[in-house]
Amino acid sequence: MSRRKLGLAAVLAALFALAALLGSCSHRLGWGVVLWTAPEGPLPAGSVVPVYIKSNIQKVYVVGVPGSKERGKKIELPFWQVELCPSRGKANARVKAMGENVGLYMVAIRDGLPLRDKPANEAKRVYRLREGQSVKILEKAEGEAVSTGGKSLPGAWYLVLADDGSSGYAFSYAFRIYDEAKEGPPVLASDKKVALSGRADLIFSRSWRPEYFQEMLDDDRVDLDYFSLRYGLFIDAIRRQVRLELPAASKVFDYTDVSEDKGLYAFEGTALKIKIESDSRLVCSWTEGAPPAGQGTAGADEDSAHLGEAEDAPAPEAASAASGEGESYASAGSSGSASFVVLTSEPQEAIRAETLRRQKLLTAFVDQVGGEWGSASASSGGGRLSIAKNGRFIWKGRGDAASAFLPEGAGATGEIAFRLFLDPSLGSAWGGALSLRFDPSPPGSSPAYSSKQWIDFLYRRSPAGLVLAEAAPPAGLVARAAAGRSDPLVLEAAK
Repeated sequence: MSRRKLGLAAVLAALFALAALLGSCSHRLGWGVVLWTAPEGPLPAGSVVPVYIKSNIQKVYVVGVPGSKERGKKIELPFWQVELCPSRGKANARVKAMGENVGLYMVAIRDGLPLRDKPANEAKRVYRLREGQSVKILEKAEGEAVSTGGKSLPGAWYLVLADDGSSGYAFSYAFRIYDEAKEGPPVLASDKKVALSGRADLIFSRSWRPEYFQEMLDDDRVDLDYFSLRYGLFIDAIRRQVRLELPAASKVFDYTDVSEDKGLYAFEGTALKIKIESDSRLVCSWTEGAPPAGQGTAGADEDSAHLGEAEDAPAPEAASAASGEGESYASAGSSGSASFVVLTSEPQEAIRAETLRRQKLLTAFVDQVGGEWGSASASSGGGRLSIAKNGRFIWKGRGDAASAFLPEGAGATGEIAFRLFLDPSLGSAWGGALSLRFDPSPPGSSPAYSSKQWIDFLYRRSPAGLVLAEAAPPAGLVARAAAGRSDPLVLEAAK
């Protein structure tokens, strides 16, 4: 055979090999269901597509685009965006099972909402969402009822998919459900996130709370007046907005871009600057010219209705008068600088535990010590104090003896809380500590009373009745004896 014929044979062999290789690309691995709309197809959610290649290195499937004007068009989709099925029939059945959920998404209307491994409020959190982040509804799930304050919250549990492939169960109360057929598909957060190098992703991807939250958790002493889901640093990279909530500062920063200079991130168009000090701590400065010096300051207010709601916190002027550590909490943010951390445990769990602790102490007090004390006559000096297990009190007929302990203008009603921890050195002399907070005076009252600060008492039961003594301003929620007052108030047992 001539050299020319040998060359032609080699060329033909190469062409046949190439054709075989190309032909192998048409071999299907199976069929896939598109879970999240892919605009580059376009492939709406619920599309059934042939799957040709699976790349474990790039974590993508190569899929066909049915109905495309480009014959044989193929695109790459990440694993999380496609559910692989062994046959087309199985894929069609999966879409049918999704029903009306095929085109439904939910968007978080609050920062820090969790995805859980089971449809239950106590289940393990597997993912935390940012405010404004969307998730794809996969199916509706039967789950436990969610309630706050003894009332069930409206909503339902759904198995959902986040835009990084994470999945879990979410209760829809704090989400907005929308249909992409009417509003269009959501934009992936990764497509809109500000592009920054280094550690900037820590700012956008984590849930940040005031640093003193962690201090309270470490001490196992949570002050519900200042430990609240309202307070924190909430960042929405899609809308380019940062919201900072502290007792003495409530700020919204609508930024245009983010720049970095020696580890300091400036949110362009605003006075906000953030310095990352570790993977779990950052310092914010929002006053022009103020250095972001990291003093751990913060405070709290009412809890999110999503997982249990506390009453409004004291007004700053009232809270600052509470003395003790409450002063620093109330003034948090007033300096234009504050530190935030990633908590080591869920704040909701701490709120629940503290609420339960207080309720148990209140119930035990009423059951063991009593709920009615004193005489209704003001001549008795102490008046009549009635305490209910729902955390409310009525104190009527107070004479001079009782009024000496109370602020001028305080009415007859308010709330009671066993929020303090008795100093161990007082354990032999006192049974515990209780706090009263009086309701504001009705309009037109004289003298007017508007403060919502706590009035703290040490208490014990004696043969003479219920003995109350003024407590010193607490330090770290520890009740101490007040110096300079030796005349406790005694309320005889009610008749």
